[in-house]
Amino acid sequence: MMPKGGPRKRPVRGRRAPPLTPERIAGIVALVSGWKGRLTWEALREAVARETGAKYSRQALNNYVEIKAAYNAYGAKPTPAPEKKALSRTQQKIRDLERKVAELEAVRDALLEKFARWAVNASTRNLDEAFLDQPLRQINRSENR
Repeated sequence: MMPKGGPRKRPVRGRRAPPLTPERIAGIVALVSGWKGRLTWEALREAVARETGAKYSRQALNNYVEIKAAYNAYGAKPTPAPEKKALSRTQQKIRDLERKVAELEAVRDALLEKFARWAVNASTRNLDEAFLDQPLRQINRSENR
């Protein structure tokens, strides 16, 4: 039985953006590192859409530790807009390196937190360090064909 007024129409949605590959993530991090002026998630989303041709949500970008760390590191030491103050090349390099250090420290902290979580989860399942350090089995892909 058809609903009143004919069949129900679904809203038209755009195509889903392709998954964020390690190369795209590195490109987005480089985009944030080279950003001049005020950085917002909306401005970053628009720049990513221009560069990649794919529209990602703030939540999708924020899910990746590298992108989130770069964004937060930029917020801690923003690059002033060019018209405000001209920095020497050395000062600019120092600012870029400080931002990169903050970004890498944030990534390191996130990985240490993940490692601690894994350690607790492994110990609750009675997995010892010797078991966890076992090498991975080699996969012979030629046998699987």
